Amino acid sequence: MPNASQSNLLSLADLEIQKDNIDNAIQHLLEALRIGYSSEIVYKLCNLLLKQNKFQQAYTLIKEEPDLFSDSRTYNLYLKILKGLDFNIEALEIENLSGKKIDVNIFPASERTQRSLMKNFKELRSVSEQDYHELYRLSKANFIQLAQSLLIDPTQSFALKLSFCEDLIKLGYDKEVTVSIMGENKFFIPKETVLLQKDPIYQECCASLADYLRRDPNKIELMIGELNICLGMLYPKLHDYISDPDQFTHDFRHYLENKHGGTNQNLLDKVYQYMSYEELINNSFD
Repeated sequence: MPNASQSNLLSLADLEIQKDNIDNAIQHLLEALRIGYSSEIVYKLCNLLLKQNKFQQAYTLIKEEPDLFSDSRTYNLYLKILKGLDFNIEALEIENLSGKKIDVNIFPASERTQRSLMKNFKELRSVSEQDYHELYRLSKANFIQLAQSLLIDPTQSFALKLSFCEDLIKLGYDKEVTVSIMGENKFFIPKETVLLQKDPIYQECCASLADYLRRDPNKIELMIGELNICLGMLYPKLHDYISDPDQFTHDFRHYLENKHGGTNQNLLDKVYQYMSYEELINNSFD
């Protein structure tokens, strides 16, 4: 339920909409959203942004929704945004994960545009989240081809490779894929692989670290963030590197504190060596 300040801003936004002052209405709604999150405000805001063909801004907003699928109004708006952006890959992922066709026809960009997107992406030194999302405009075949070519490139950041791996999983790709992990080629089948945060080893490591840090809760966010990076470097082959999640988490904590990694000393040395290498070549994914 909106508070008084939000209610006033929503009323002002409605008045501006009646006057067809869409820019002013958007500003009031954005200010209302800063006061507190509301799905109703997001819905109104996205619809106004679509009137101005600001599909990317609408996409960023609606992806903050905790549930895009249960409410038909939100879901239909989500599909409308994907269609406006030509986000064919995300639409195919929805179909694969839900096991049913969506009601909206969402097509990739033209072949010429796709070729340009792939060429430009490969030339980027630093990749933003929006740069990556532009690849959702590719056909499935072109997206998979690009992903395969970059996953074997040892100079690409782990974050970029993680994103490609997880998108191939969501697409249900059932062929073997090669991925370079810390300079070593590994193989996985996306359809038979779980997303990072659903991986049992990831979950056990996070649970073990959180349990230990109950005594020092101020460190939880920082340490979990560091653990995410460390495990992300090893994904999607965590089981090749970690056989005992509790022992690994114990060693990881001590490594951060004094560089003593116990039985995982060599692994942790290598992980942080490659982290430094990625920072050096500045091939980031923000």
